[in-house]
Amino acid sequence: MFKQAIISELKKHVKGEISLEVPPDHKLGDFAFPCFTLAKEFKKSPVQIAQELAGKIKVQGVRVSATGPYVNFFLDTAGVAKSLMLDILTQKKRFASSRDGEGRIVGIDFSSPNIGKPLHFGNLRTTMLGNSIARLHEFAGFNVLRLNYLGDWGTQFGTLIHAYLTWGDKKRFKEHPVEHLVELYVRFNKEAENSAELKEKAREWFAKLEKGDAMALKLWSKFKHLCLDELRGVYKTLGITFDSFNGEAFYAPKVEAALERVQAKGLAVVDDGALIIRMQGSEMPMMLRKRDGSTTYASRDVATVLDRIETLKCNKLVYVVGHEQSQHFQHLFALMKLLGYDKEFVHVSYGLYLSQDGSKMSTRKGTGISMEGVLNEAIALAKKTIEEKNPGLKDKEKIACDVAIGAIFFGDMMNDRSKDIVFDLDRFVSFEGDTGPYLMYTHARAASIVRKGKEQKVSPKKAAKFEVLKHPAEDRVIKLLSAFPQKVKEALAVHKPHVLAQYLLEVGHAFNEFYHSCPCLQEENKDLKVARLTLIEASRQILENGLRLLGITAPFEM
Repeated sequence: MFKQAIISELKKHVKGEISLEVPPDHKLGDFAFPCFTLAKEFKKSPVQIAQELAGKIKVQGVRVSATGPYVNFFLDTAGVAKSLMLDILTQKKRFASSRDGEGRIVGIDFSSPNIGKPLHFGNLRTTMLGNSIARLHEFAGFNVLRLNYLGDWGTQFGTLIHAYLTWGDKKRFKEHPVEHLVELYVRFNKEAENSAELKEKAREWFAKLEKGDAMALKLWSKFKHLCLDELRGVYKTLGITFDSFNGEAFYAPKVEAALERVQAKGLAVVDDGALIIRMQGSEMPMMLRKRDGSTTYASRDVATVLDRIETLKCNKLVYVVGHEQSQHFQHLFALMKLLGYDKEFVHVSYGLYLSQDGSKMSTRKGTGISMEGVLNEAIALAKKTIEEKNPGLKDKEKIACDVAIGAIFFGDMMNDRSKDIVFDLDRFVSFEGDTGPYLMYTHARAASIVRKGKEQKVSPKKAAKFEVLKHPAEDRVIKLLSAFPQKVKEALAVHKPHVLAQYLLEVGHAFNEFYHSCPCLQEENKDLKVARLTLIEASRQILENGLRLLGITAPFEM
């Protein structure tokens, strides 16, 4: 909030883009503006420019001075606290929200697993990232549509149908349908490595499915609904909802009309029996129809995007899909521009989850880790730690579940999404170090102090005497809390939740240092006690808001 005010004031005196730095030493201020690049424009030395700017810039609650070629900005702690605490305690869960996206509809395509497989950790990256990105958009006033584009069509169904008819066990399928389908899928792919005939059988069954073969459709429908029921259960546990589960099968009948529009524009050509688009700047063409006449993933995506723009009225479409599909989305978005759609298209790419040995997890090879198994193990680990720390805690089961889910979510989203992550459940669930449980415990600690304060007839106050907060640890927390709105905007702008997650870790560390350095409930000076309790409640609220934007429930007891 103060950073933006400083930039606005600088713009009155300086042309071009303005970027503030954070000095390496707090004694040099909270922000600094380097004047080196202004020497040519002002025809003066950077030192002279800094001195002149320091004399002109006026921002309420900020002291301005010049040190060499830098203009330094020092925030007035009491002034910042007075304004900040009022806003946080008044707006509460809405603090840092905005109306920037008001009137805009954003469709966010995430999770989108292939039917016939359970959710494993690889699928979960898109699910967690997409959920957080959806929450960030909602917080900014967008009308958000959560779109789960199910992989419920395609050659993998030819694989499953042939495998089920060849090796399926009806009793096993009835008792554990999804597990059995995965077993069949893995077996097929292992045997198909040395059998071109098996691969051809899968293609034949998918071709039958596309032509409406009764047996193929019956098995496809059964597989889809059983798998979707299981998926809904997992999403419910994770606290994630969707507005649509329309997948590839829903859009398959719309493909031909979409391809006719592409051909009418003269964008596609027939090459060796296949319908393709030669994309400028790319050696690989975009294939819209195979030689055998069957549709492709790309052609179904074209139909999907057109429907989302024209039927759902989306102004912005965000696809949370792994980086291995970057070229596909470059082609898809370029095609939409050629068709005349000037919308905002974003591919939120991300790296892989790797096993401890560094290998990629894969359901096809049988190396994927099931989400259900991971959740159960994480809950058991969280429950064990909670039992040790607080054996008398009520609702241990629910809190352990919330902590386990929060641990997994944060373990992912504290990392830049563009990087691969080694899956380490023990590290994710640990209450020590930079983890989700550490932040959740910090939130619970803050909530506990506020409760105990109320028992002593002391409550947080919007108009506390914040000038009594003079300790460096208090100063650090206040200034960090003031950065929350900017961090929320930044995380949304780059579609990277780790920006917010890393900031929350800073808040957690600063709060715990403040907690150990500045006793609150034992403080005899009432003004100081009330001011500190107010700062504790504000810190708790920021942690709650930030964790919620990551999809994590902040517990009030642990």
